[in-house]
Amino acid sequence: MTENNTTIEECITDCIEAASSSIFDDIEVVLLAVAALLGIAAWAYKKYKILNADGKITLDEVIDSMSEVKEKVAEAKEEIEKIEDTLDSHNVAELKAMLKEAGLSVSGKKADLVARLKAHKEGQ
Repeated sequence: MTENNTTIEECITDCIEAASSSIFDDIEVVLLAVAALLGIAAWAYKKYKILNADGKITLDEVIDSMSEVKEKVAEAKEEIEKIEDTLDSHNVAELKAMLKEAGLSVSGKKADLVARLKAHKEGQ
């Protein structure tokens, strides 16, 4: 019979680190993306109701609202940048765990790991 020298504390610590570095980080990113999309959808619906208040939408109303659309697109881009920045906040061990899950190489410096993960997420 083989002896296992792993203590209960080490086992629990390893399990907690693995769970927190992969599952919870993914949930955070998904929640941020969903919140951004819900915000844009709510704004678009409200804008539609305002434009359609008199029962018709004119071309002038649509043209006038384009500046607001540009602002909302800029806000969405900022949210996407926040989501991408979350990768920079992870430590190397967490980044390597995410790379392993994706089946990617885990070698290189932190900047390389982040770039590899961003490229992988953009390619999906």
